[in-house]
Amino acid sequence: MDFIQEKYIVYVKTDSQNKIIAVNSNEFLQDTADWTKIDEGYGDKYHHAQGNYFEKPIYTLDGVARYKLVDGKPQERSSEEIEADKPAPPEPQPTVAELMEQLTQTQIALTEVYEMMLSSGVNISKKLKW
Repeated sequence: MDFIQEKYIVYVKTDSQNKIIAVNSNEFLQDTADWTKIDEGYGDKYHHAQGNYFEKPIYTLDGVARYKLVDGKPQERSSEEIEADKPAPPEPQPTVAELMEQLTQTQIALTEVYEMMLSSGVNISKKLKW
């Protein structure tokens, strides 16, 4: 029995800045219209290109594209390019103590408004429907 190995084609998909955002082989792509052929060969590196073709994952832990396409060839982006694409750190969330202080200040302000309404003779039971 002869074993015939199949040759696979590796494709990448890029964004508008030629950063590689996906990699796959012809085995798993029905339509390659938006994909660019970068290589072909035998074995898992080519057949299961998503996890085997590149030495490192195509995204960093920060979710930044690690590779780019230059003249039809994949190339790892420089640390400066990757750093420039890192998302800004999120705004720090208020602490529980800060939230409690805000709540206290809001309660004080509402109490003052309520007391002003009482002292002005406004019929609060008609204005506030609690």
